[in-house]
Amino acid sequence: MADAFPVRGDGRLIFALDIGTRSVIGVAGRVEGPLLKVLKVDAQEHSERAVVDGQIENIEQTARIAGQVKERMEQELGFPFKDVYVAAAGRVLKTRRAVCEIELDDKQPVDQRQLSRLESRALQQAYEELLGDSDGDLLSYYCVGHSVIRYTLDGYTFSTLLGHRGRKATVELIGTFLPGEVVESLYATMSKIGLSIASVTLEPIAAINAVIPQELRLLNVALVDVGAGTSDIAIANGGSVCAYTMATVAGDEITESVMRTLLVDFQVAEEIKRQASEGRQTITYCDILGFENSIPCDELLEKIHPAVEELAGEISRSILDANGGPPMAVFMVGGGSRTPGLCRLVAQGLGVDEKKVAIGGNNYMKRMVDTEPQYVSAEYATPIGIAITAMTASGKEELSVVLNGERVRMLGAGSSNVLEALLRGGYQYSQIMGRSGRNATFALDGERQIVRGGMPTLAAFEVNGRPANITTPLQPGDEIKFTPAVNGEDAAPLLRDILGGWEAFEVLLDGEPCPAGVSALCGGEALTGDSVIHDSDVIETCRVFTLADLFETQGIIPDLALLTVNGEPCEHPETYRLRPGDDIQLLGGATSIPEPAPAHRQVPVGQPVAPEPEPPVARRGPVQIILNGEPCELPPKPDGSPVQFFDVLNFVEIDPSRPQGDLVVSRNGRPASYIEPVLTGDQIEVYWKR
Repeated sequence: MADAFPVRGDGRLIFALDIGTRSVIGVAGRVEGPLLKVLKVDAQEHSERAVVDGQIENIEQTARIAGQVKERMEQELGFPFKDVYVAAAGRVLKTRRAVCEIELDDKQPVDQRQLSRLESRALQQAYEELLGDSDGDLLSYYCVGHSVIRYTLDGYTFSTLLGHRGRKATVELIGTFLPGEVVESLYATMSKIGLSIASVTLEPIAAINAVIPQELRLLNVALVDVGAGTSDIAIANGGSVCAYTMATVAGDEITESVMRTLLVDFQVAEEIKRQASEGRQTITYCDILGFENSIPCDELLEKIHPAVEELAGEISRSILDANGGPPMAVFMVGGGSRTPGLCRLVAQGLGVDEKKVAIGGNNYMKRMVDTEPQYVSAEYATPIGIAITAMTASGKEELSVVLNGERVRMLGAGSSNVLEALLRGGYQYSQIMGRSGRNATFALDGERQIVRGGMPTLAAFEVNGRPANITTPLQPGDEIKFTPAVNGEDAAPLLRDILGGWEAFEVLLDGEPCPAGVSALCGGEALTGDSVIHDSDVIETCRVFTLADLFETQGIIPDLALLTVNGEPCEHPETYRLRPGDDIQLLGGATSIPEPAPAHRQVPVGQPVAPEPEPPVARRGPVQIILNGEPCELPPKPDGSPVQFFDVLNFVEIDPSRPQGDLVVSRNGRPASYIEPVLTGDQIEVYWKR
């Protein structure tokens, strides 16, 4: 197989994957001037519901299907793919508007680097506003795209600033953000099939780039991408995309209505829905009981009409809320857009002429794509749009940073920080945060004992040679030096470590060897001083230090007049400390200790016996510390667990979502981990270092 992505002619190659709720579609194309020449399209439906409402839930299953699409395309084209362009659904999309202004040298024309920096600063403002509104949910969103509403240069509006000269440039844009879990699932899935994500966009951004050309965006028009799980909506006006939103219902609701109406499984319902959209007069199917049935298409449409009406209503309301009124026209794309009657019902919900809502895709996609006719359609608007978006973004400055000498591409300018760079660079959270070693909790002679695991070595961060932390924002070209955290060692105490003065030896009692010193059993097995104590072990010990201890463990009462140790009389066995090899002779002068009779409580006849009271549970008291120079009392936890460093954060006025410098966290003069224990007398500091 040839090298990855060979350049043929003067165009670069693009590989895009649309990971949908129903299927995975791959598109490979070559850029030829203003056109994308599609070389290969391949699709594979999910065999189970691995993607729900556009969100990957089963990474392994999704990777398997995406890998099948990738491998078939590689075999046919004759070269492997390394980079991929993908899009995320807008199920939990957040948008923010931002305006940014910069000063220019009026003697130099505006270049792409200056334009990218201007947009990057605006996105940073949008990101900070989002964090401010997210109730401290720090680092939970990634920027997956943005749309410029307008540029101005010295107060005049321009469609682009490239090549112009002026003193002051301004951009107004909409930043689109998704929760980290959504984006991380895409990265994890692509990584499993050996692909590196070149960029992530939003599905409605991709679809509108394919269906609505720039000149049509002067009009107030809407695009609706009706997928299986979500209906993503983009609205254009005045030459730019001005709003994004979504409806929480889509094609799956119609499929489920068919399932309930005809008593069929999901796959059969999908096929019935497909036949209905193709205008079949009569549809034949097999229900879940195994009976073959037929139904006229008109009758089926009448039965599922309430579900289609509900979908149209949700789409209409979402458009009206985002646009502030009905748009001039609506383009419907996606597999669900061909649901019979949907366009008409959307028009009714918007209060516009039915001719103003139509299936999109054919007319304008031909201007940008050279491909077979079946792919210039509403069903392929999103996968083709992902490739078109990648093609049209090729001239823009890529946000990349250098992490420990390796270049790392970021998701999008403006919202990028050290944590995102580390995750993009393949580091795991455990390497970034570190953890203490696991504790060993065991029972020693009936008492609960805990040996703490070792403390972690904290990670170290530098950006451009200066100390940093995971929240430090990044700019293109920044150099990051990262030393991973080292987890603390798990507790593995030896028996001799938990039993002071451990020593096991033997003495002779009337010529027979007897154990003395300290002996221990765990699960019926004898332990040695070098035995490792494990979590949940139950250890019982026998401590024989004096001659009296020996007689008690052997259950005998010696005749002191006849007792000898090493041939010498011994009148005070309670004070004689045994030594290895002692020869103890009783000379027949001993009796056995009688077994004590069991104690019985006196209970009157006929009165039930009350249970013995439970022994009191030990409770931890409050922890007294010095916090930022002032005495502070940390209350005990209800479950009795130890107070940890992160509990201290409830007693300081620190808002991590609004950084005011570098966050310093220390305990007794050294950097602290959030999960290490806090003890009475500790000196704790938590503050912003400006």
